[in-house]
Amino acid sequence: MKKQILTIILLLISSLTFACSCKWGGNFIKSSKYSEVIIKAKVVEMLWHFEDGKTLSSDDNFGDYLIKTDKRYYQSIKVEVIELIKGKEVRKIFEIYGSDGVDCRESIHLFVIDKIYVFGIYKTQKNEYSQPNEDEKDYAIGGCSEKWLEYLPETNEVKGYIKGKNRRKKRKYCYEKLKEKIT
Repeated sequence: MKKQILTIILLLISSLTFACSCKWGGNFIKSSKYSEVIIKAKVVEMLWHFEDGKTLSSDDNFGDYLIKTDKRYYQSIKVEVIELIKGKEVRKIFEIYGSDGVDCRESIHLFVIDKIYVFGIYKTQKNEYSQPNEDEKDYAIGGCSEKWLEYLPETNEVKGYIKGKNRRKKRKYCYEKLKEKIT
């Protein structure tokens, strides 16, 4: 009887958990065809948006607040656009929101302030913790394919899962050639 009750409880719990479910959409060159906007941008700030409306930046002492509260949060990065490669966007600085994995967005904890990346991004609805202007859109990076590359300014190359079927092998690739292939 105990095993049956335990099984029922586990089934109920497992049916209440949600996660992103998608197939891998391919390397950067393949997946860039489906990106609304592709930019080369510098990460200028990391932000944490809490469900109580508070937003803390990488300059704030967010660790203390995180320890004191049990509130849920989302992260975002503020980027400064260096080059618009594909799509339309007039703002030079905006945010790209990350995810906890439920909505198939890329986690953004991997990005480093002051580094330059090439991002394939898409517009979404603002998440529940942000306080946007009505005309500004939230951007995200899709988590079901390769949608970002590290830019190496000293050699004008990008590094990441750029082409090929082997997703575990990062490559360096000429930035100018990449632009020709994705536009």
